[in-house]
Amino acid sequence: MPASRILTARVVIGLTVVLGCLCVHASDPWPEPRPIALDTPAFRAPEEPPEDAAAQESLAPEPEAPLALQDALALALMRNPDLATFSWDVRAGEARALQAGKAPNPELDIRLQQLGIPRASAEPDDLRTRVILSQDFELGRKRHRRVVLAEMETELAGWDYEAKRIEVATLVAGHFVAVLGAQRRVESSRRFVEFLEEMRDTVSKLVETGTMRNLELHQVARQVGLARIDLQRAENELSAARFRLAATWGSQSPRFTEAVGDLGQLTPVPDIDVVLDLAQRSPAIARWEAELARGQAALALAKAGRVPDLRVGAGVRWQENQDDQDYLLDLEISLPFFDRKQGEIREAQYDMARAQAARKSAAAAGDDGIAELYFQVTESMARAVTLRDEVVPAAQATYDSLHRGFEVEPGNLDDFLDARRDLARAESDHTVALVDFHQSLAALEGIVGQSLGEAE
Repeated sequence: MPASRILTARVVIGLTVVLGCLCVHASDPWPEPRPIALDTPAFRAPEEPPEDAAAQESLAPEPEAPLALQDALALALMRNPDLATFSWDVRAGEARALQAGKAPNPELDIRLQQLGIPRASAEPDDLRTRVILSQDFELGRKRHRRVVLAEMETELAGWDYEAKRIEVATLVAGHFVAVLGAQRRVESSRRFVEFLEEMRDTVSKLVETGTMRNLELHQVARQVGLARIDLQRAENELSAARFRLAATWGSQSPRFTEAVGDLGQLTPVPDIDVVLDLAQRSPAIARWEAELARGQAALALAKAGRVPDLRVGAGVRWQENQDDQDYLLDLEISLPFFDRKQGEIREAQYDMARAQAARKSAAAAGDDGIAELYFQVTESMARAVTLRDEVVPAAQATYDSLHRGFEVEPGNLDDFLDARRDLARAESDHTVALVDFHQSLAALEGIVGQSLGEAE
């Protein structure tokens, strides 16, 4: 092969290698986690797609033992199917950003030509060869702007993941509190049933001695039946609450024996102005900031589309049995007379305006939601405190007083049973208030993105 042809081949190979190395690496797509469940590891999709999707199941087995809130959060954040979906969306965005940074592949055009001469007296044409290497060059920094847009979309996916992580943590906290409350109601109902069964036995003995009428025994028996119905209802509610909690980590049947936690702890919340200020740094607001940045990147890419790309080709042509050869240079560029990306630019501008309007709408809706949840928290907290400090102690004192009187002289059975029933109702109302407080607080902290007990 002549030296000139060897030089041409080397140029082709070198240009291909250089262009292949021109790639842009995307930045880290995972946003800084908010303080909610910050110390609890959450599932993040690995960079390499797993061969076995079921491998995730072995990350955090559900214990067949008492379950604390931290245990439930660890299970859910590592095994929640919805969170895993958002995590893979982030990795898919990374892949799109990687692809957006790749330069167009060069094109190698090789043509062989030989024309046969039909006349027997003439010699056939020699073989003619033409080799051209062409490369598209994107002008206007299109590739850079395309990478920026892909990175902004990946960042959006990252914020969606963070919002889903907080949503899962909030959901777990709410379901966990529901289990604690249901357990507490079952215990209260069971104590009430045991009390009525003991009273039935006591009244039965008093009827035998003639101290009480048979009518009182029937009244107590009726109360036992009604109390058992309430206990069965409470047990069914507990079973449903356990299943809802287990579903947050993808389990079809709960294995934990019981939920353990201090339901009676009441965390004071700061003023609503402080909460609204904290909400300005929430993932929802951060996501809309990223949405606006994505819109700006899309607009910049659309404007860059007005700059035509350049196609450069270089090659050589020679004929067999001849040392002479021709060098070829090919330049192609489109003339933007008609299509100057007017529609794409206008669409990107409209998307920017829509994102700005949507951000204001989301902020207004967020403030409304915060205000509603905030006053639910304060109302349920006041209700829980009143029930704890006034209603339950008064009901307990009334019951104790009538109990002592009944032991001295059996009588006023209706008042005695009513007092015990009022005590059970007060305990149930107190439990409901506590559950309402903790669930509303968890929902409010989910919007703000941090624990309000740590806010100054």
